[in-house]
Amino acid sequence: MTDRSAPTRHERSATVADVARLANVSTAAVSFYFSDRAEHLKRVGAEARERIRAAVDVLGYVPNKTARHLRRLKSERLCIILPKLGIPYADKMIQDLGRAAVASSLLPIVSTASSVAELQKVLGEVEAGLADGVVADVGYLTEEEVEEVFSGLTRKCLVIHATARPSSFSVLNNGLVSALEAAFDALLAKGHRDFTYIQNAGADENPRLVAMLNSAERAGVSVSIKAMLGAESRAAAASCAQDIAKMRKRPTAVLLESDFTAVTVIEEFARLGVKVPTDIAVVGCGNAEEGYYCQPRLSTIGPEWLPLEEAGQYLIDCLLTNEPSSPKRFFTPWRFIPRESC
Repeated sequence: MTDRSAPTRHERSATVADVARLANVSTAAVSFYFSDRAEHLKRVGAEARERIRAAVDVLGYVPNKTARHLRRLKSERLCIILPKLGIPYADKMIQDLGRAAVASSLLPIVSTASSVAELQKVLGEVEAGLADGVVADVGYLTEEEVEEVFSGLTRKCLVIHATARPSSFSVLNNGLVSALEAAFDALLAKGHRDFTYIQNAGADENPRLVAMLNSAERAGVSVSIKAMLGAESRAAAASCAQDIAKMRKRPTAVLLESDFTAVTVIEEFARLGVKVPTDIAVVGCGNAEEGYYCQPRLSTIGPEWLPLEEAGQYLIDCLLTNEPSSPKRFFTPWRFIPRESC
């Protein structure tokens, strides 16, 4: 039986991402392995270098010197990476950053990634010349994963994450975790102890779930938090609502990673005869307009405003000047917005 996990020499040409996958390293490590700069090569350990060498031999990968030369030139493109499309917060981000990029004669390119593997694949293409810089919303990563994925990139980056700190890249901290903790504390104060958290698929260790558990520990109360996958689409969220309605012991509060799907859960509960908030409280995330006009109005966490202009323009200015720049930290305040659903 033929192994289809990696391309053979008779199929398409192997890429940096293919080598990284087979060697179990980041795409940046592969780029460093072939770098003509000693300080880059030093960042790849001996064991990793051997795995990369073996992967190169298996795949028949040949470094493209022309592409390496082109990487030093400008593509005049800015890559915007989001967990998914169709979410008001993400759509607003695309509009704001896209407008600023176009005004500076840069072409915005939008891609999606909701896991480390997907993210590394996109970043591998960016390193290969797809874009001059990256703005990436990666709230689903831990701080350690953010550092691992982005620290080796040669392209200028703006990382959007609740708690990550600047390293070789700039960071826009969005205050999401502190707002979530405020919402969770408010639910605890109302006596809630049984929770269901509906998250996006693909999150191995969800920083938001960890934040809620930490809040309960600080409050000195014992809670039950059941995680479910289903925040990535309306159909998945409706399925979660149906499963919850069938439970012998239902949670008293449901939190979701998206207003987009929280509204669906409220609507599905209503269809099934589950009253919100009398039977179950519901809290969303993102402060989307749709949540304000649903019945009952959705309690949520979200940004007070979207100061992406300052952070985005800083990155764009760095790309235009092509001069060495210091990574910076920006901040977007988020808050808990209590409404009728909890």
